[in-house]
Amino acid sequence: MSSTFSRRRLLAGAGTGALSLAFGGALPGRARALPWGANPFVAGVASGEPAADGVVLWTRIALDALGREPIRGKVPVVWELAEDERLRRVVARGLQFASAEEGHSVHVEVNRLKPGREYWYRFYAHGEASPVGRTRTAPAFGAAPSSLSFCLASCSNWEAGYFTAYRRIAEDDPWFVAHVGDYIYEGGPGTGVRQHSNAEPMDLPAYRERHSQYNSDADLLELRRLFPLVVTPDDHEVENNYANLISQVDTEPDQDPNVFAQRRAAAYQAYYEFMPLRRAQHPRGSGMQLYRELPLGDLAHVVVADTRQFRTDQPYDDHGPADGPAMTDPAATLPGLAQEQWIVDRMASSRSTWTILAQQVLMASHDLVPGAAKGYSTDQWDAYRASRQRVLTGIHDRGTRNPVVLTGDIHQHYAADLLADFDDPSSAIVGSELCGTSVTSGGDGNDTVDQQLAENPWIKFNASRRGYVRVTMDAQRLQADFRTLSAVTTPDAPAATGASFTLQDGTRGLQPA
Repeated sequence: MSSTFSRRRLLAGAGTGALSLAFGGALPGRARALPWGANPFVAGVASGEPAADGVVLWTRIALDALGREPIRGKVPVVWELAEDERLRRVVARGLQFASAEEGHSVHVEVNRLKPGREYWYRFYAHGEASPVGRTRTAPAFGAAPSSLSFCLASCSNWEAGYFTAYRRIAEDDPWFVAHVGDYIYEGGPGTGVRQHSNAEPMDLPAYRERHSQYNSDADLLELRRLFPLVVTPDDHEVENNYANLISQVDTEPDQDPNVFAQRRAAAYQAYYEFMPLRRAQHPRGSGMQLYRELPLGDLAHVVVADTRQFRTDQPYDDHGPADGPAMTDPAATLPGLAQEQWIVDRMASSRSTWTILAQQVLMASHDLVPGAAKGYSTDQWDAYRASRQRVLTGIHDRGTRNPVVLTGDIHQHYAADLLADFDDPSSAIVGSELCGTSVTSGGDGNDTVDQQLAENPWIKFNASRRGYVRVTMDAQRLQADFRTLSAVTTPDAPAATGASFTLQDGTRGLQPA
């Protein structure tokens, strides 16, 4: 729905009356969902899923930081998007209703926009205006900018520290931000520098509160306001180390797969409600269509994967490090057999200089046991070696152009090359992996280096402090800067570059910058 009306008329009115006037009386009578004088935009604004001709705009009607104050009924929400920061050159506007069934979230898929440019947007409800957000559309083929940058983030545990990394990302002004999982953590209140507000979530209201608390962080609110997000969840958005519909082994009621399916459905619903995702990603039952692709013009093609929802159970009851035949079982799969082939197909189809796979867990082989013995994580690609081999062989054999894998989960920086055969360190390099450390998980960290690097020679760099990865691409070169924070248990720590690596178009293998 669109119309022509002034922001002044909206703001001068009191809620639905002005909105009804603006839309020719299309709305019902005065809304009673919100108390008089309430600010409905405590949750802020966000954008995501950038395409060459459109983007998703997001907000959520909420009255308090934890989303506890009740909102009754539907709330009419007007949105507008403009070519200038003062919102004078409006190019699109419309109306949506925020309903209780969707947690009073609003997802607007705006189309027919110009590629590769900035836009500004705002929402209006209850006579109030939201903060002004900024977003960007993807570049178009044949009209790419000379360079494109993004930042990679993961693993932001509220209790472990302050989200200063998000502030430092905002200072870098990337085109977009890729978050590859553990956006929230599901544990109950602990003893960190700040505490979770509720017990471990098991149902939809509890997951909504957990997301609300995380999104109340000022640095995260600002990041979401300024940059389009490309997101995919890992495990902690639901429960640590879950696999498909199999819960982590513990004493909770969700050991029953039917109970866990209900829990996962609640977690996915909350995740959708709080993320700027398209309607195609809306959960259906306990499932959610998370794997997808985002073409970014001549420079980059992003393939987004889901390594939780379809995986077979971890070997050896998820007790590692381990090694043995279960880790080479050809029936075992990390992303599911269908998604394995989809990843290979979509990466091979890329026409861009850099083909990027955004996913969750370490793909490079990582022997954790010193000496002649071998031991690997049971939750990473090492535990699903046949699955990894099918994907890497497919990427190699199909001639994928400049494949780069983005990873989180492990709470440390790793820069690694991906080999055709990790049992033969001299085998061909298929692509490279940029594994970003956590935003906060693990606390401040330290300056020690992984002692097993010598046993994993394809791993070129490791750092154990918190931070993110900054990536800049042009037609000839990709550079990854591994950014680290001096501390996260105290606010506003500075960031420094621990190491930088480059990739050259047409040449496989990371090189120090």
